[in-house]
Amino acid sequence: MADELSYEDRELEQALRPNNLADFVGQTKVVEQLKLVIAAAKIGNRTPDHILLAGPPGLGKTTLAMIVATESNRTLKLTSGPAVQSAGDLASILSALEPGDVLFIDEIHRMSRSAEEMLYLAMEDFRVDVMVGKGPGASSISLEISPFTLVGATTRSGMLPTPLRDRFGFTAFLEYYDPEELSSVIANSSTKLGIEIPTDAAALLASRSRGTPRIAYRLRRRVRDFASVKGHERISPDIVSMAMELFEV
Repeated sequence: MADELSYEDRELEQALRPNNLADFVGQTKVVEQLKLVIAAAKIGNRTPDHILLAGPPGLGKTTLAMIVATESNRTLKLTSGPAVQSAGDLASILSALEPGDVLFIDEIHRMSRSAEEMLYLAMEDFRVDVMVGKGPGASSISLEISPFTLVGATTRSGMLPTPLRDRFGFTAFLEYYDPEELSSVIANSSTKLGIEIPTDAAALLASRSRGTPRIAYRLRRRVRDFASVKGHERISPDIVSMAMELFEV
């Protein structure tokens, strides 16, 4: 799939992720909304509302989930929709949660239907109904689970059933970055990596990145490699142009 990351890409993104909302560049409206959701939960001494992050891949949904946990002073537990293929899978994950944990489910639209139906009750009442036994002798047992915050991420919000969407207290729609924001992302991340890239070169790279930080990181690495192999100490706009031409971007 086009949005799957290599191990190297994941390692790079992990190193560049901001640790708090103040350092998060872009998605200004979503950031302000999340600040309010988290602050309100702290005032009320409760877990934050369940959060759905929707939008194209590579815009920062996983990063925001991590920040929600950090700024809420909670532990983050991660899984993905494809990994939750039965109600039993979900019951195992939910029963292992500690009070206040943030559960992040990436690609939540790819969960199985049986797991989705179990999640409804877990999100509303913090309990799950588990079937014990098979056939006519099977019975349902209700198990209490710890209060938690679910952060779901999806690139296809239209695939989520309405009952699931309605159980999220807050839904954020992430949008593509404008060139100025993406240029700042490139400049900030380059500084972290010890890469010197002037403003005009960062702006040119941003213009080729389709409004997506993940693509910008990838292209910046290709430009860095090009400059290194060709013996250029400085990444100029000309170097960016030549690298983009070579890689047909």
